[in-house]
Amino acid sequence: MGAMQQMPQMGGCGYPAVSPSQYYPPQVLPAQFSPTNQQVQYNQQDVYVPMIHPTQTTQVNQMNYKYVHYFPQNTNVVNQATQQNLCGTVQPIMAPCPPPCPPPCGPCGPWRKK
Repeated sequence: MGAMQQMPQMGGCGYPAVSPSQYYPPQVLPAQFSPTNQQVQYNQQDVYVPMIHPTQTTQVNQMNYKYVHYFPQNTNVVNQATQQNLCGTVQPIMAPCPPPCPPPCGPCGPWRKK
């Protein structure tokens, strides 16, 4: 076979090989500030203030005179009775007749059928 031709060496996917990357010194940008986080710390101390509330008790002894009035009462009972003396007639007195009723209606009086 004939002499092989030398081809330039290819990198991945057919691209030429890349030389190693160069290192640059780091850069420092201006500082970025977030809003300040506010924190509150409370310090507490108990302070006692004496409050005086005086009390005075007065004892009062009182006598109450109560006059009791009595009204005795008697009860009487009266039993009443009345009587009447009437003179009778030959015929007994009958109640007046009601308006006439349709036949067959019996004679007028308390024995009448309703």
